[in-house]
Amino acid sequence: MTLSRFGLALVALCGMAAPTLAQDNGMKQLGTFKSWTAWTGSDANGVMCYISAEPEDWQPKEANGNPVKRDPIHFLVINRKALGTKNEVQTLVGYPLSTSVAITVAIDGNAYPMIVEGEAAWLANESDEPTFVEAMKGGSKLVVNGTSQRGTKLTDTYNLSGVTAALGEITKACS
Repeated sequence: MTLSRFGLALVALCGMAAPTLAQDNGMKQLGTFKSWTAWTGSDANGVMCYISAEPEDWQPKEANGNPVKRDPIHFLVINRKALGTKNEVQTLVGYPLSTSVAITVAIDGNAYPMIVEGEAAWLANESDEPTFVEAMKGGSKLVVNGTSQRGTKLTDTYNLSGVTAALGEITKACS
């Protein structure tokens, strides 16, 4: 994945991950499948579809005795019909990430490195995307581990139940 692709996804999705914002930005919900919701719509580059989920658990809830404040947290898989891209994997963690500390995403313990830009991260190797998405379909738990710019270690845990059905919906909508 190239840096320009990072910026493209970030601009298109940062404000759309939450359902109400997605609807406000012209995105249409295709359905919710257990933990995952499928969306379709368009942006300046044409038709796009994505699935998103919120973590079933995230840590830490407190730092130095104070509640940790994070914007909405989501994990996404994005297909862009007009650009011919498929299975773009992204997470939005809700606050700026450190670029000097590794961030990873693991499916049932099999970890993949990610690259950071602001509050978002993508798989470090674009060639891992198809394998990663297939692993999501067969997995039960997805865990993002990283560190904020302030040095707070984060762990976001997602349930993969429903991901196969949600991916099927965006494949149909963006084919």
